[in-house]
Amino acid sequence: MFSYRPKPSVYSVSITGHRCELGCRHCQGKYLLGMEPVEDPESLLEAFLRAKEKGAKSILISGGFDKRGRLPVMDFMGAIRQGKIRTGLVVEMHSGLIKEANKLRDSGVDALLLDVIGDQETIDEYLGGAWSTVDYADVLREGKRHIPLVAAHILVGVKEGKIIGEFKAVDMIAEANVDALSILTPMDAKSPELDELVRVMGYARDRFRGHLTLGCMRTRGKDRQEIEEVAVDLGFDGIANPLNSTLRYAESAGVQVKEVEWCCVFTPNRIPKSTKDPLDVHREGK
Repeated sequence: MFSYRPKPSVYSVSITGHRCELGCRHCQGKYLLGMEPVEDPESLLEAFLRAKEKGAKSILISGGFDKRGRLPVMDFMGAIRQGKIRTGLVVEMHSGLIKEANKLRDSGVDALLLDVIGDQETIDEYLGGAWSTVDYADVLREGKRHIPLVAAHILVGVKEGKIIGEFKAVDMIAEANVDALSILTPMDAKSPELDELVRVMGYARDRFRGHLTLGCMRTRGKDRQEIEEVAVDLGFDGIANPLNSTLRYAESAGVQVKEVEWCCVFTPNRIPKSTKDPLDVHREGK
């Protein structure tokens, strides 16, 4: 099992600053506050150079989405290409429902990250979006055709902690045969009941045979320890920023732990071919 520590290897930027057209109640733009704002192509290129100077291995390009669920990134394609050429950084993009995966590939995007929602009512009424659940399947399929690595995210309990559509989201992701899946939970809004979250986690492990992790965005509350231990018991492939007690639990259960400084969608045999740097393994436990 991998213990992922993304910082300082992953350098995160928002091309919309702190703005997002959707303004979903579980976020309202606050998750953008932890990213460096780069709202024009020149600023993005400068961020590439800063990331390289600070020793980052990858740059994560994200931001707020428009009403179609898309990151407004098309005007930044040239800057991404130049940044990639000048730094050699792995480029991860939290793209939303951009279907022009060939254009992302040509700009140098190595890894496509996509949040997948399986319930239309959640999209229409909770997110206020103008897209369909079918769009996720289309983007995943196009991403697999053009991008070296495609990773899906499922935010369990996105609609006020209720489990609505998460199982369908797992099915869509499994059928698309993507490279990685990260399970997330709301950090500050109402989180799902533990037994409901465990059901989704177990279903994800049964249906999805790729690289399965607990991602960075998840509850910091009283259930955190138990959630991480469930991930160990279910055979998840990694946990982002696990508690030290979870690492001890894993090792006591005979699970080998490897600590790495990287994003949790990557493993040593699943790194985009365009990057020069290997995944550094800093510690191995027994």
